[in-house]
Amino acid sequence: MIKFNCPHCQQTLRVPVSRADTEATCPGCHTQIRVPPAVEPFDDQNQAILAPPIVSPPVVTEPTPVTAETKNVAPLQNTDEAMQPDTTKPQESEQSRAEDLPESEYRGLDAEEVSEHSDEAASSTEQEHTVPAEESTDPSHKSQNDILKDRRRRVEVSSRVFDDLADQVAEDTATDTKMISHRRAHGQLGVARSNLYLFGVLIVFVAMTSFWLGTMMNPGTRNSVETEVAGADEYVNFEGRVTFRTDDDPEAVDDKALVVLLPKDSLPSEKFVENGIAAGIDIDESLPTVQEIRRLGGDITLSDSEGQFSLKIASGNDYYLLVISARKPSGEQPQDSDLESIGKYFNSPARLLEGKTYRWSQEVVNTHRDIRVYHR
Repeated sequence: MIKFNCPHCQQTLRVPVSRADTEATCPGCHTQIRVPPAVEPFDDQNQAILAPPIVSPPVVTEPTPVTAETKNVAPLQNTDEAMQPDTTKPQESEQSRAEDLPESEYRGLDAEEVSEHSDEAASSTEQEHTVPAEESTDPSHKSQNDILKDRRRRVEVSSRVFDDLADQVAEDTATDTKMISHRRAHGQLGVARSNLYLFGVLIVFVAMTSFWLGTMMNPGTRNSVETEVAGADEYVNFEGRVTFRTDDDPEAVDDKALVVLLPKDSLPSEKFVENGIAAGIDIDESLPTVQEIRRLGGDITLSDSEGQFSLKIASGNDYYLLVISARKPSGEQPQDSDLESIGKYFNSPARLLEGKTYRWSQEVVNTHRDIRVYHR
C-alpha cells in the first residue's frame, strides 16, 4: 500500500502499489490528483510505503454564496480549537485512523466513503496538523488552516455537470427512440391503400361472376318430389297402367286407382293417417300424409281415365308398391303378412284397403320403369 496525503484537503489516503503514478480522484474533496510513485522506505508499523509529501500551490478560496440552506448553518469553531486532539478518546493507531481502500473496490478513488471511516480520517488529519500556539503565525500554518476551513464548507457543484448529464440522457433517449422506430418500420408490412381498394373490387367482381355463372348454368328448380328427397342425385320415372278383368272386357280400365310407392329402408317417425286417402277419391296435395310420403322419398298418385299413372322417385333404392283398385272389390280377406308390412307405414291398413282388390309388392328401381298392374 502507498500512504500519502491529498494536496488539497490533506486527507490521508492509502492506495495499492499497483496504482502508483496514476491519476485518481480524492474521495474527500473529489479533486483529480496523481498518486505518487512508490520509492520511499517501507513503514513497518502500518505495512505501507511512505510516499513523499505532495506540495500544492496555495488554494485560493472563494466566498461561499449565501443561500436559503446556509443561512441557518452555525458558524465554524476556532481553527485552533478544532485542531486540538480529542484527549477523551484513546490514541488510535495510524493504521486504524487512515482510510484503507482495497484494490478490488478501488476504481480511481471515486467510490463513496463509509461515514465512520470519513470521521476517523478527518480526526486523523486534524491531529497530524495540530501545531503549537507559537507557530500559528507561520504562513504555511495559516494556509493549512484555510484548507481545513475549505473542507468544512458546503461543496457547490457546477451546473455544467448536470447539463452534460442531461445532454447525454437526451442523446441516449433519441438513439433508443430511433432504434425502436426502425424496428417497427421493418417489423410491419405496409400495404398501399390503392392496393386494398383494388383487392376489394376484385373480390366483388369474382362474386358477381360466380353468381351469374351459377344462374346461367342452373337447369331450373327441381319438382316437389326431387326437393323432398335429401341427397338424391338422379330421379327416374316409374310409370304403368292399371286394368282389371270383367265378364265383358278382360282389360277394363281401372281409373282412379290408388298408386303408392314407399321406400323400404325409410320408415316414418309417426305412422300415416288414412283420412282423405282412398281409391276413387281425388288426392288433396296439401294433406300432411301426402307431404310426409314425398318427404320420406316416396310418391302417391291416382290413375287417369286411361288407367295410366306416373311417379318420379330416386333411383338405386328399393320400394314397396301398393296399388288399390277403385273398380273391383276383393272376394277374399287380405293376407296377414301384407297387413303387417303395410301397418309399418299406415295406422289402419284394413281401413285403407276397404275390401278392394290390391297389389303389394317389392320393386327395385334403378332406371325408368313401365309396368302393368292387372287385377284378375
